[in-house]
Amino acid sequence: MILTQLKSPTYYFPLALLALMGVFPLWIKDPFYLHIFIMVLFAAALSSAWNLIGGYGGQLSLGHTAFFGVGAYCSSLLFLNFSLSPWVGMLLGGLLASGLSIIVGYPCFRLKGAFFALATLAIAEVLRILSINFDDLTKGSMGIRIPFRPSFVNFIFYDKLSYAYIALCLLFLMLAISLAIGRSKMGYYLVALKEDEDASKVIGINTIKIKLLAIILSAFFTAICGTFYAQYILFIEPDAAFSSELSVHMALVAIIGGVGTAAGPLFGSLLMTPLGEFLRSALGGEYRGLHLIIYGIILIFVVMLIPKGIHDWVKIGFERFIQKFLPGKRETEERDILSNYPLWKEERNLQSESRRQTRIFWEAREVSKFFGGLAALSNVNLKVYEGEILGLIGPNGAGKTTFFNVISGLLKPDKGTIIFQGKEITELKPHSICLEGIGRTFQIVKPFPNISALGNVMTACFCREKNSGKAKSKSLEIINFVGLWNKRNFPAGSLTIAEKKFLELAKALATCPKLILLDEVMAGLNPTEVSEALQLIKKINQQGISLIIIEHVMSIIMTLCERIMVLNHGEKIAEGSPEEIAHNSAVIEAYLGQDYINA
Repeated sequence: MILTQLKSPTYYFPLALLALMGVFPLWIKDPFYLHIFIMVLFAAALSSAWNLIGGYGGQLSLGHTAFFGVGAYCSSLLFLNFSLSPWVGMLLGGLLASGLSIIVGYPCFRLKGAFFALATLAIAEVLRILSINFDDLTKGSMGIRIPFRPSFVNFIFYDKLSYAYIALCLLFLMLAISLAIGRSKMGYYLVALKEDEDASKVIGINTIKIKLLAIILSAFFTAICGTFYAQYILFIEPDAAFSSELSVHMALVAIIGGVGTAAGPLFGSLLMTPLGEFLRSALGGEYRGLHLIIYGIILIFVVMLIPKGIHDWVKIGFERFIQKFLPGKRETEERDILSNYPLWKEERNLQSESRRQTRIFWEAREVSKFFGGLAALSNVNLKVYEGEILGLIGPNGAGKTTFFNVISGLLKPDKGTIIFQGKEITELKPHSICLEGIGRTFQIVKPFPNISALGNVMTACFCREKNSGKAKSKSLEIINFVGLWNKRNFPAGSLTIAEKKFLELAKALATCPKLILLDEVMAGLNPTEVSEALQLIKKINQQGISLIIIEHVMSIIMTLCERIMVLNHGEKIAEGSPEEIAHNSAVIEAYLGQDYINA
């Protein structure tokens, strides 16, 4: 398998470039240029560590030097006070930083956007102040000098070449980890929660757990970089170890290079690190500070011209290059997967007619939800039978979407009980409710716009399937089932509204649900698209999946649903067959209107 992959330029070309980087230090004779090369590698590795949480996970941390400083101080103090090798201190510093990341991350992940960034920045500043004030341990603002005792065990070397190869190994390690995470279940989950956290929760993603795992890994490797830096310059002090400027630099390198990509930090560092060093050396004397202005202007132009980062520009050129080697092969491979994994069968019907309307599948008992003094739901009771299609209608503001949010766990009911397949699920988190077998779509579609349609479905598949290959096979089958085969590799954000609606259905199906909540899936569709959606819903129901449908197009509700419940001002005012609902006076008055009856 590996040998087959190496025949592709997608693999051997980047590997050749990395091999070239491995021999490049041998050609550099000038110590200044070798120092720049080391700093390029160091900045790329450090930014890659930040990228695990800030790039893939979308959690903009501006206080990552908290972990950097912990790693640098931990290894240095253990070396000075206990003669413990920095190689061991590096690992202990990484573990200490990982523990700190849990303490920091768990409460801070409840903050959004700028508030999270400010919280992390504040934590790094607190550690900087503490390191100044605990001068008996850290020597305060005077800093710690590490004695020059060269040996491999002491992580101190006579020449810069040794540091260059250690930095190179550190970078290769971070590239390998980033690639592995990016192609794994965790990588798909991180990108999904960055795009839309609510949409991630309802396809089975435990968002807090995934973010904690990402920040633990990020903190560990950031601390490793801190140890390398301390051993390279043989001096650390609070303003450098916990510098907010360094935190911002980590983020900028990844953003300029291509945030959320494995190679992005390397591309960003190749541009920014030499640029900064050369400007500082050329202008840092007589024109002190001018290099920062020029540096900033260049960065602004880069962001304006390549908003998605250098990686995106390189990727486009590289894909054009490899198309000359493997034209059309990907299509053939995916068609082969599709034919080898039959999943959905039109004739499959798990529920016999004799069991329908007899077995209570899902039940809401006296469910209420209040927003301040407003009762969005008031003592709502409902039963769903196995294999049926149930309609949920009512005027705008009746509480329909709130009811779906309560069912799917995005909102907790203030009163009442929800039972699914004989088990109470009232207090379960959204991801746990998904794993129980309840999927949903949203009234305002929530695809992950910067991921392909296939990637969207694969992300949902991972809640049941751990293997990436099997998840892709299943996702291709589902994509074909909902009619999006030709758009499978398109970014979800580029799809039409109808295609996004079908993609929402595909994501819900990928979680292997037993009950699906459809929130106005027909809204905004033309008659042809409505007809296609109707046929798709019927095909889904033929798989034995129960559905609750919110819809305002009454002709659809009346022909598709076996039973209908009507909400008005959060209260259930009617329930029954379409015929009974159509002639219910309370429903006519509250929602249908006399014109509907006359028509």
